[in-house]
Amino acid sequence: MTPASTIFFALLFGLAYLIAPTMLVWGWVRWSKDRPRSWTFFSTLSFVGFGIATSSALYAIWIILYAGSNGFGTAFDHYAPDYDAFYRCVVRGMILSFVGTVFAIGGIFRRGPVRWQAPASAVGTLAFWLLATTWP
Repeated sequence: MTPASTIFFALLFGLAYLIAPTMLVWGWVRWSKDRPRSWTFFSTLSFVGFGIATSSALYAIWIILYAGSNGFGTAFDHYAPDYDAFYRCVVRGMILSFVGTVFAIGGIFRRGPVRWQAPASAVGTLAFWLLATTWP
């Protein structure tokens, strides 16, 4: 591997496994404490982006649990794992994260409880799905 690709994978790893979980937890704690009294267009965009990023993270957890319970099949079943099904799940997760990123970026222009947590968590979950494409 070249140094540039090593740095790229390290950046993706940091976003996926450090930034995304931290921002998701911090964002939900902050939102529960500082719920907006009046919803503006931009705070709604941030919250929708944050909610979509959260759903992408929950979908990732479900995929990990499903794969761990032999959901995609293994060599022990005398056939090759179902890579097509796995990659369809990855594409769905990437779409969720990308849509969350678009909404979250739309909400950074005004103050809101999850103004910065929404884009950080959405980009972090997108990084997770990009790393998932390197599986096996």
